[in-house]
Amino acid sequence: MTGPGNRPRSERLAVLYLQLVGASPRRGPTATRVRLLLLAALHASESGWTEEADTCRELVLSTSPHHLIGRFATFADAALSDEFQALVRQLQRQCPQEMAEHLATRQQVDVDIAIREPPRLVARDLIAELATALDSDNA
Repeated sequence: MTGPGNRPRSERLAVLYLQLVGASPRRGPTATRVRLLLLAALHASESGWTEEADTCRELVLSTSPHHLIGRFATFADAALSDEFQALVRQLQRQCPQEMAEHLATRQQVDVDIAIREPPRLVARDLIAELATALDSDNA
């Protein structure tokens, strides 16, 4: 069993990218939020968090309804696509882990929360907050 100080990398990164989405200005560039949500979904999927990955997909589509991810019924379906894999590689070059950690530090994001708390629960809470904020923005 994995102890709190030794969480799998993909779980920590899913939480980190979700935190960055939450820390980014809601009125800021949609493209930045989309990139971060897709990276969060990627790492959630790698962690076996299907529901969280699909919710990130839905959040992307709520602001960018014509996004490539919309061609697929689920995030897992998208992950199997060569076209989506090319996008993932591009996103990983644009915002690798090191850059995400640097941004989190600059924005005073608690990067250790996924070590102290169960990361999946943290991810679910962050996604719920993002969905609520998006609903209020669209109201």
